[in-house]
Amino acid sequence: MTAKQKQWQLWLLGYYTGTIDGLWGQLSVDATQELQQDYGLDGDGVFGAKTAALSMDIISDLQKALTDGTMAIDGLAGMETSTAVAEWQRSHGQTVTGVADVSTLNLILAVAADKNPTSENWWENIRYFSRSEFRCRCGGAYCDGFPAEPEQLLIEQADQVRDYFGAPAVVTSGVRCEVHNANVGGVAGSRHKLGKAMDFRVEGKSASAVLAYVKTLPAIRYTYAIDGSYVHMDVE
Repeated sequence: MTAKQKQWQLWLLGYYTGTIDGLWGQLSVDATQELQQDYGLDGDGVFGAKTAALSMDIISDLQKALTDGTMAIDGLAGMETSTAVAEWQRSHGQTVTGVADVSTLNLILAVAADKNPTSENWWENIRYFSRSEFRCRCGGAYCDGFPAEPEQLLIEQADQVRDYFGAPAVVTSGVRCEVHNANVGGVAGSRHKLGKAMDFRVEGKSASAVLAYVKTLPAIRYTYAIDGSYVHMDVE
C-alpha cells in the first residue's frame, strides 16, 4: 500500500485532514495513531501491516453497506467510495462530507443491518452498534473475526450506555480469539473470548464518568476504567 493510499484510508475514516499527496508527515502519523487507539492497536503511529489490514477490514464493511452491486468490495478507499458515502449522507439528511467518521460509519452500518437482517434477529433492535464493530482485532491473522458471537445482553447494555450519554461510542476490543487475546496480554479466562466483554470509550466523556454510569447497570458483571478514556465491561 502506497503512502497516498494510506492517506486515503485515514481520510475516508475521518482521521486524516491533510492533503492526499503521498507525503508522509506528522498529520499522517497522528491520524494513524488515532485510528490505532480507537481500534485497540498499539498507538505507535506506524501504518504497518496490521493497521493496513484493519483499515481495509473497516472499509470493506463500509463498501458492503453502501454498494448496490456496482462498487468493488476491496477495502481500499478512493473517490468512488467517498462519493458513495456522500450520496448516502445526502439521501439520509446528513451533512455531506464524503467522510465516514466513527458516528457516520456506525449509522451507515446500522441502517444496512436493518435492511439486510441476519439470522441473529436481535441485532435488528440494536440502535447504535453493528456486529462488525465487535470483530476480533487480529485482522484475520488467527481467526475469521468471530470465534465467538457477541453476547446479546452485552450489546443491549452498550446500546443503553450510548443512549444515556448521547455521544458516539467507539468499540476498541470486542470478541478476541485465543491468540489475539494472548498477544494483547488478556487473561486466560478473558470474557472477550466468549463474546461477553468489550472495551470502549464514549466521545467527549471521561472514563470515570462512563464508569459511574455503567456501575448502575445491574446486568453488568464487572467493569473498570482502563485509563482516562477507555472502559471495560462484561456480562455473565
